Amino acid sequence: MSTAAPARVPPETADQKTASTVSSVDALVERLGAEVSAARERVQVLQTKAAQAFAGQEERFMRFVTVADRIHALLLPRLEAFTKVDVFQDIKQIVSLEGQGLDVRGFHGTTTTLSVPFSDACPAKVQLSFRLGHDGPVENAIMDYRLQILPIFFKFDSHDQLVIPINHPSEGAIAEWIEDKLVGFTQTFFELHFHNQYQQTHLETDVVMNIRFPKVYAAGKKEYQGRTYYFYTHESLLAFEKAPSVYVATA
Repeated sequence: MSTAAPARVPPETADQKTASTVSSVDALVERLGAEVSAARERVQVLQTKAAQAFAGQEERFMRFVTVADRIHALLLPRLEAFTKVDVFQDIKQIVSLEGQGLDVRGFHGTTTTLSVPFSDACPAKVQLSFRLGHDGPVENAIMDYRLQILPIFFKFDSHDQLVIPINHPSEGAIAEWIEDKLVGFTQTFFELHFHNQYQQTHLETDVVMNIRFPKVYAAGKKEYQGRTYYFYTHESLLAFEKAPSVYVATA
């Protein structure tokens, strides 16, 4: 039984090999071109989105500037009322701008810092501040409240934040928040008067009652023989005025 010999494939000619190589390279170039085109289309999409976002941000930024003016108009009279309180009349106020440039887009925030001078009434470094800025997308105005008291001998609220939607700011809520912060600060400030750690270097002796007390509590004072005497109550002051030599001698 005989078997048929396998058919032989004739070898490619030189022209056929060249045509095959050219076809393969052309296909590669086409594929590479498709990838380049796809990448460029992606870049164009991103560029379009960026342009749209930038245009929206520009509009939001202008609204933020308007809202910032309204918030400042709420803050200013309340700070003025606050600094008219007798114990806060010596407060030093500093307003600093952030990112102020040649045009309105250079404005990105403002910080109002209030420093209470060191005194018998304020035996610590006390500083509070209100900072007004915006978030990254410029969708919200952000108000930050910070309080610093050094040294620290008691717990207090040192930070709070109010987020204000630029499209729908509530002036009532903003005003209430500012007022709450100022009242809260006042409560915290007077805590300094009731902690011995702050008052140790500000103690006086009422020579009539023979007790030590913080000078800030003095109901009155009297000069006698070149010295100033402080009194815890009006009654002890009156008693001293009637017979100062008795109490000085006793002291």
